[in-house]
Amino acid sequence: MADPDLDAVVADLREAGVHLGPGTQTWIDSEQLAAITATAREADVPLYLVLVEPPEQGGGIHHGDDLLVRVHDAGGPDGLYVGVNNVWRHLDDSATGYPRLPNGSGLNLAVRQWGEVDGSTDLTDDVELVLTAGNVQPDGVGTPYELGDGLLRVVESLAAGDFRETVTDAREGRTVALDRSREERSSTSADGRATPGDDGTGAAELVTLALVAVVLLVAGRRLLAAIRDRRTAPRTFALPDSVLERVRAAGEAELVRRARKDVLALGEAIDAAELRGSDSAAWAAALDHYEVAGRVLPADAAAGEVDPLDAVGAIVLAARGQEALAAAKRGKAFAPTTPCFLNPLHGRARGDRTLEHEGRTVKAPVCQACRRDLGAGRRPDILDVVVRGRPEHYFETDREPWASTGFGALEPDLVRRLRSRPGGRSR
Repeated sequence: MADPDLDAVVADLREAGVHLGPGTQTWIDSEQLAAITATAREADVPLYLVLVEPPEQGGGIHHGDDLLVRVHDAGGPDGLYVGVNNVWRHLDDSATGYPRLPNGSGLNLAVRQWGEVDGSTDLTDDVELVLTAGNVQPDGVGTPYELGDGLLRVVESLAAGDFRETVTDAREGRTVALDRSREERSSTSADGRATPGDDGTGAAELVTLALVAVVLLVAGRRLLAAIRDRRTAPRTFALPDSVLERVRAAGEAELVRRARKDVLALGEAIDAAELRGSDSAAWAAALDHYEVAGRVLPADAAAGEVDPLDAVGAIVLAARGQEALAAAKRGKAFAPTTPCFLNPLHGRARGDRTLEHEGRTVKAPVCQACRRDLGAGRRPDILDVVVRGRPEHYFETDREPWASTGFGALEPDLVRRLRSRPGGRSR
């Protein structure tokens, strides 16, 4: 199946908030889809649907999480994106935790977010929770929604300002469902338990069975110990070399455009905030991030004069500035989000991985999509640039402070590092 035209997807999202790939038109009823997009538009909820049907063989994040990243990088608007990694057409009716299509197929969803939605910079887990367990039944059991119903519930609660309550209901429903499942398994086990000897088994047979059970128990313990050792042993993931075909030179101008847009949006948000004169540390952090982003990305520099890593840095700084501003408005302390080390444009990291390339080993935070790629032996979407005519991973260049800090993944205080950098440009 050919990859979708990213420009066409972006155009659809900007015009209607939804892109339906071939074969997905029946996934959501047309009237329901119209209600979803109308509610989002009228309430200014930045919800975007990128529904592309993965191939029956070989689905995965390339058609879901990774596609959402590529769409956003190609100029997609900031907001909450929902896509699909896999469609399971023969999922058992008893399987839980997967939103459904009208034909009963289960969905492995891709949910990503850029920018702030409902006062938060990361609602992805909450949205997945509502879609997978928010359809609470009269007995309190949380069940998955059909895709259209779930998306309508999400956007309506975001529009009404009660999304937190919806998430709480889904979380409680999931707890009830898990408790009920445990009770059923326990009951089934108890009902099926036989009393030794009831079937006429003699003493010799029972002794033999007991010996076999002991042998199996010892072997099982050894196997479990070996599995535990493998799981707890640190695993190092070897990173592939950068290749020229993965460095999208044409994307550099788009990066600069996005960076300017993000920094401008932060400035406008600061101007609109009624926090002048505030002694809040979070407010000060918002101003600091805006100031250093402006130094990294001078307004008078042409796109071709801006180092692409400076453009990425400005995007990270603007996102952190928005986080700081949101914290200041809520009267909360500001703690910057840790970005994905392999590609900060992926957003929030979801856990550390030990990475190795050309003799250098580093334990670094990576996003969910990169974790999946590494675990499956696939090439992750690493941020690569061309330096003196050859492609390199950004963290192996001499571009500072980005290379050594991982855009804040390894060292969080980017403002301090940038203020010590002469002239504000990469060096």
